Amino acid sequence: MKRYPLPDLLKGFAVFLIVPVHILELFIDYPGRESLFGKILLFLGGPIAVPVFMIIMGYFLAKNQKSFYINFSRGIKVLIVGFLLNIGLNFHLLLKIKFAGWQFNPLEYIFGIDILYFAGLSIILIAFLKTLKKEQAWIATTLVFVVITATGFMNEKLMVGGRNYFLPFIAGNYCWSYFPLFPWLAYPLAGFAFFHFEKEIVSFFKQQKIVSGIILTGILATILFFGKSGFETTINLPSYYHHTFWFSLWAFGIVILWTAFWRFILKIFPRTYAWYFFIWLGKNITLFYIIQWLIIGNIATAIYQTQSINSYVFWFAGIFSVTVLLTWLIGKTNIKLAS
Repeated sequence: MKRYPLPDLLKGFAVFLIVPVHILELFIDYPGRESLFGKILLFLGGPIAVPVFMIIMGYFLAKNQKSFYINFSRGIKVLIVGFLLNIGLNFHLLLKIKFAGWQFNPLEYIFGIDILYFAGLSIILIAFLKTLKKEQAWIATTLVFVVITATGFMNEKLMVGGRNYFLPFIAGNYCWSYFPLFPWLAYPLAGFAFFHFEKEIVSFFKQQKIVSGIILTGILATILFFGKSGFETTINLPSYYHHTFWFSLWAFGIVILWTAFWRFILKIFPRTYAWYFFIWLGKNITLFYIIQWLIIGNIATAIYQTQSINSYVFWFAGIFSVTVLLTWLIGKTNIKLAS
């Protein structure tokens, strides 16, 4: 499939902003996480990170002409990669549980619902959606609103007593469920729907520039109006992982303006080395994401939330540099990953 610079650039920024959140969440002590700098990192790793990546994934799932079997198989492969990654990033912790008697439930880490588990399930569900002969776009659009509207209800109803490792994939405020289908499925579905409506939307914005400007201004005003509650949800990770209707709308608004901004920038400055770097990150997002988690996850077992915010820059610079280097070296081997 032909590569497009804007989606790769947006994915590159997304994964670049996710790494600081992982380091902050797992390495930095409470005062550091509650500092202004820590909150800014959490905010930057919010709406313009995972939602952007998932919307782009949905867009290209709609765009590809692959068979149901190939898309379904890809989803299964991503699930398997997610399972192996969870074991890999928690390997040090699992050894401590097994041989040092640490009192943690290993299943909560092996089946922690991270991005790859969610991505795999989303690919499978969208593969089924693509089998429909008519109205795929409208069904996807309807499902976006169903998902974000029903998330609060689903979170409440799917909380059950005892241990359950199936329901957290769907919804519920489980502490080991970071990206359940409710509410996160709304984002790839939105990308899927946008692909089908893209020509009409782009044509409208080109022909109706005044109306388009009013719409974008309205989106900006809405983002600013709900900015305080949106910011507070983003920096509260449990609330962010299980956000509901209004935050989803706020996040969609930010994604729209973020995408429009970078589309404009790429037109003015199409050839910039910094853009090439982030585009390269976007092209290699899965490999980069896996490597950074393997490094951060295993170090975190030894230093969990003990580092001061003053050490943050050194941790980030070291881990990011090593991850980039390993991604580049492994990329040279032409190893193909599921996503």
